[in-house]
Amino acid sequence: MDNYKIYRQNPAAGGNANKLVVFLHGYGADGKDLIDLANPFGMALPNAAFISPDAPYECAMSPQGRQWFPIEEIPKGAIKASIDLLDLIKNEAKKLNLTFKDVILIGFSQGAMMSMQCLLINHTQLGAIIGYSGALREENIEAANDQILNGKHNFSDTPILLIHGEEDEIVPFQSLERSKNLLNNIGFNVQTLSRKNLGHGIDPEGVSKGMEFLKSLN
Repeated sequence: MDNYKIYRQNPAAGGNANKLVVFLHGYGADGKDLIDLANPFGMALPNAAFISPDAPYECAMSPQGRQWFPIEEIPKGAIKASIDLLDLIKNEAKKLNLTFKDVILIGFSQGAMMSMQCLLINHTQLGAIIGYSGALREENIEAANDQILNGKHNFSDTPILLIHGEEDEIVPFQSLERSKNLLNNIGFNVQTLSRKNLGHGIDPEGVSKGMEFLKSLN
């Protein structure tokens, strides 16, 4: 993934970063699609650095866009793709003298699945996850079996916020409750927000909730 562009924003407060926030875009978009969220989220975490990498592959259905994995490989495609992504995140955190525990993943759609999959399979705990309009399936959980002992994930105290529009025409709204239940079943305490009249997207209320969630981490 070193060959693909990474959009960046330095800490709003200046100086060295104490957190790294990684935006993971949706299928057919690219890194610049989410990097502007660094402005509001930077108010919540003024000492955080933000990056938004392009996914590694050209998107079959949108030649100008990128994909983390082919859409027909949902959900298992997220497993291998997350291994590669975690290598990138580790290297980016190391440049800032940070660890995985200092990293927050914020994903939209396919990027939300990627963020949850990274949390599940990584052998080091991440700082927190925010997933917008995402979905998780049993196969994603099964990929983390080596991290689950007596029905509980090793990092089940990781803060998670999932947000979904009730009118989502791409990833069904029912995915919110299903993803929450799958994570709750292995010990996570998942916060959720449903957005009335919202389709497949991120609205100001969702951003505000994300900011509130990030502030609570300090």
